[in-house]
Amino acid sequence: MRFGLKLGSININYTEDILSFYNDGYFQYIELFVLLGSFDDTIEYWKRFSIPMVIHAPHSFAGMNLSLPEERENNKVKLRETLRFADALKAERIIFHSGVNGKIEETISQLRPFADARCLIENKPMKGLNGERCLGFTPEDVGYIMSELRAGFCLDFGHAICAANSMKKEPLGYIREFSALNPRIYHLTDGDFASECDMHLHYGDGTFPLKELLKTVPDGAMITNEAKHDSAVDLNDYKKDFLYVENI
Repeated sequence: MRFGLKLGSININYTEDILSFYNDGYFQYIELFVLLGSFDDTIEYWKRFSIPMVIHAPHSFAGMNLSLPEERENNKVKLRETLRFADALKAERIIFHSGVNGKIEETISQLRPFADARCLIENKPMKGLNGERCLGFTPEDVGYIMSELRAGFCLDFGHAICAANSMKKEPLGYIREFSALNPRIYHLTDGDFASECDMHLHYGDGTFPLKELLKTVPDGAMITNEAKHDSAVDLNDYKKDFLYVENI
């Protein structure tokens, strides 16, 4: 598989580890989460790396909720910045969340003018960390958005497990339902296998059946490690996660 390092667009303090870890084969691409208003200050930094890039658009926690009509004009600014990053870095894919506390039809309407062949829709938990109701937590809803936008799919294992627990479904069976949507990228962390809330733990720190989850990932597929970084000065936690997965 192709393993991905997740970073925020303002994380410009890991240069040494990015270069050494990439050269040593600890990751094969960077998934860059867009922090709003960071393009002008950071794009030249990211363009320095000859590393394949995937862009993750801002979500509701980062100020972009595509499901609310009152956010349309603000979201246009945020979508334009997301595409500026993707274009400047020649990104293979752009990942979007569907939003919270709104309507799927609004998400489709707002995203349609910006969606292209790079667009992927990521599945979500049913419940957000602050009690909000997420959109896109069922295969049916994600498939509907994909069909309307001719988009691809990003399968987040943790989100699928959380949604299954909310709906009292068996998580691994629910993941198989999502797998039928032909994911282009996978997101993997560890967490509480019985919880409705995503925790973004390092591998081995939770109870997710990581070996079983990895069996569902096709050979050569892209899989991003979404565990939270412990340090602002190095990426040693990421290296440990990579080696953990290598030895499963």
